[in-house]
Amino acid sequence: MDARTHAHAPGFPPGCPDSGDVLRALTASGTPHELTLVVVTSALRAGVEEAGDHERGLDRVRASLARIGALCGPAWSPSYYGKDLVLVRPGRHDPAALRLPLAVAAGGVRHGWAWDRLVLPSGAEPGFAALLRACYAVSMAARLCRDEPLLPALAPAALATVPGRLTVRGTASLLAGVLVRPYGERGTGAGEDPRMPGVPSADGWPGSARVAAGGWLVMTDVHDIEWGTVAPDPTGSRVTAGNAQELLDLAALWQAGGSPAEVFPAAYRIRQRRERELVDHLAALAYGVHGFGTLHGTFGDGLCGLVTDPSALRRSLARANRASAGRLASGAGAAPVGAGGIGAARPRAAFALHVTKTLKGTGQPPDGVQLFGDQLSRPAAEAALRFLDRMREAGPSAPGAHHLDHARRHRAHWLRHLPECCRSRATGLLAPP
Repeated sequence: MDARTHAHAPGFPPGCPDSGDVLRALTASGTPHELTLVVVTSALRAGVEEAGDHERGLDRVRASLARIGALCGPAWSPSYYGKDLVLVRPGRHDPAALRLPLAVAAGGVRHGWAWDRLVLPSGAEPGFAALLRACYAVSMAARLCRDEPLLPALAPAALATVPGRLTVRGTASLLAGVLVRPYGERGTGAGEDPRMPGVPSADGWPGSARVAAGGWLVMTDVHDIEWGTVAPDPTGSRVTAGNAQELLDLAALWQAGGSPAEVFPAAYRIRQRRERELVDHLAALAYGVHGFGTLHGTFGDGLCGLVTDPSALRRSLARANRASAGRLASGAGAAPVGAGGIGAARPRAAFALHVTKTLKGTGQPPDGVQLFGDQLSRPAAEAALRFLDRMREAGPSAPGAHHLDHARRHRAHWLRHLPECCRSRATGLLAPP
């Protein structure tokens, strides 16, 4: 299958087609036939942390997947989305012959893979839907194999180990951790991500970055998309829902002996709904800065781009967050693009975004935007330090510990942005362990 005839997978190297486009073509005949399906996934967070930069880490992961896809050859119709490579070949085949790696020496990205066979039902749309659902299950198995390389690579066998291997929360996280896109429900316009109507494609970002002259570099992120945000106060009220949090009941059912045939279809429907909500949220945020810049879908649940006026970003983020209140909430960090260009602005915008992550659920800053160079108010500073102090008390293995690691790496920026009354406390808190 010629990659040039398909939509490009945004953000991936040239020649990497989008999975949705390729899978739709493979099922277009509507004729029932057997397929062998392989999914290769990646340890994205580890790659990002090692690279020290989200964009560079994501580029490393995508380049690694592209190398694997090229080695597998065109007979397997390699296609890409998120942090996954999908391989599909008509007929019964043994993927062991592909010698898929657990890690790639060039770049050192850790991967896992799993496979299965399925017979497509009659009809193009039923076949496409069945293949997407199969990708969901095999992707979950690939994640298990990534973290436990001794598990069997055959997806049903790997998934059969979940009850007893994972906790209910771990099972919910597994059900939520696979990227699902509501393919085919709305058409995309020119320059938009083929998976996310209304969101400018990541493929447009490198060109925008090259010609950047002034303005503000913006990075956005949906806070706590996995577990949702709970207010860090005595009420503990829920601020937003989370993908995994909504799957806890199904995770408990699976752990209690429910079959995948019972659990997976219901989980898949929830994931589709949540992804529709995410796409709508990101599209609203991107649309809100039209006329003042462009925000591209460079991250799975965030945007990156340039705006000329931070007030336009503030208005757009406030509107998008109001529209998805109780379900999703984004924060945004921005840094001026000065003489050092995008390269100098990138870590500053990333720092500003991380400030908003330490303040999630607090209502600080009120509009969800932090500009690099703007000192935090005393209430915001105290809320951020309370969050980081909780991370320190929880220990390095606790969920969210990476926030404290990031703050310690950027200690000088924190001290610069805190009011004088908070700096003494922060000096000790952010000291190397």
